[in-house]
Amino acid sequence: MDSDTVVLTLPGTVIDENYSLLLLENSDIDLTTTVLLEKVQKGKPITDDAIKLLRKKGLIEGRKPHLYVSRQVAKVTNKQIEYTLKKGFKDEECKEWILKALKDHKVLGRKQINELLWNKLPIDFTEEQKMAKIKNLLYKMHKNDEIWLDEDRMWHRKES
Repeated sequence: MDSDTVVLTLPGTVIDENYSLLLLENSDIDLTTTVLLEKVQKGKPITDDAIKLLRKKGLIEGRKPHLYVSRQVAKVTNKQIEYTLKKGFKDEECKEWILKALKDHKVLGRKQINELLWNKLPIDFTEEQKMAKIKNLLYKMHKNDEIWLDEDRMWHRKES
C-alpha cells in the first residue's frame, strides 16, 4: 500500500439472498425483521425483545436458545429440511417409533432406543438434552402403561 491509498471499512450486515427475497416478496417485513430472521436461521443470539417481536409475527418457533424460523419462513427461503431438522419430531411421533420398534423386535435396550430416536430429536439439542428427552419420554410411556421395564433393564411393549 502506498501513501495515496485509503482503506475504508464499514461495519454492517450482509443478508443472505434467501432473506433478501423474503423481504422483497413480503412488503410487510422490514429490514430489521429480515436481519433478525437471518440471525435466528444462523443460530446467532437475539434479544428477548426481538424474540417477542418475531413470535408475535409468527416468524419463529422453538425455545431459547433453540430458536428456528417458522415453517412459513422456511418455505419462502427454501429451508424446509433445515426447519424439520431443527424442530425434530413431536413426542407422539417418537412414541410411535418406540412402539413400532417394540412390536417388531419385542424387546429393546436403552441404547437401541437412543439410536432409534437420536436423529429424530432437534438437531440443535446437545447430547445431554437428547438423553434427557428420551428418558422423559420413556418415563411418560411407562407411567401411562404403554411400555414396561424388566429386571434386565430391557423395554417391552404392553400387550393390549
